[in-house]
Amino acid sequence: MQRAVRIGLLVLVIGFLGALVIFNAINPAPVDMEVWNEQMTKGDKETAKHHFIMYTDIFCPYCDKFSDAVAANMEDFGNHYIKDNNILFEIRVTDMNYENGHSNNSRPAGQAAYCAAKQGDFWSYYYALLSKIYKDYHSRGIGVDRNSEKIPTLDMDYFYDIADDLESIDRDTLVKCMEDKETIAELDNNTKKAASKVNGGVPRFVFDKYVADGFLGNWNTDNDYGQVKLLMDAGLASK
Repeated sequence: MQRAVRIGLLVLVIGFLGALVIFNAINPAPVDMEVWNEQMTKGDKETAKHHFIMYTDIFCPYCDKFSDAVAANMEDFGNHYIKDNNILFEIRVTDMNYENGHSNNSRPAGQAAYCAAKQGDFWSYYYALLSKIYKDYHSRGIGVDRNSEKIPTLDMDYFYDIADDLESIDRDTLVKCMEDKETIAELDNNTKKAASKVNGGVPRFVFDKYVADGFLGNWNTDNDYGQVKLLMDAGLASK
């Protein structure tokens, strides 16, 4: 009798676990939409079905190739991926290249990015800074990889001057924010968090369950956007 009861209970447990597996397969857990800084996202967090994260450093050339290609094709990227495929796109800015001894410029660039976010327009500042770095250095073969000539240590005006061409960013407010180190704690905290999630370097892309490190490209935005689309489509296919 006791054996029959045990067998019956075992059958019930197995049946319950089987039903739970089927339920989870039909109703997968929602995507984690926790973000580190709301200003560094594009898309609707409340309705998005996918979360695409880029861990970056503004003076990481491989990261810049990705972002330059997206900026050059923002209409397609925004419409096809963010809108049509309902993606929350988030950039997590770090100064990992400063911490790893690769670039003294990463720290002020990271500060500036978070200061721009405090003013409510991270994206305009971010893409304007990347465009300036490309024009001044990357287009001349400087700082394009770890084997190339390094970008020299820049003075702070390099980062302040970006605000002069942006109506959404007040230069004096940006200068005060950086001089008072208002965003250092956030930058440091996020860099430490990122270090525990990447394999020693950036970029790292996390798209739902899909993870990729590094970015191929040759500073041709048409070619590089093709690589962006391959990455995005791989992430969508992994869902």
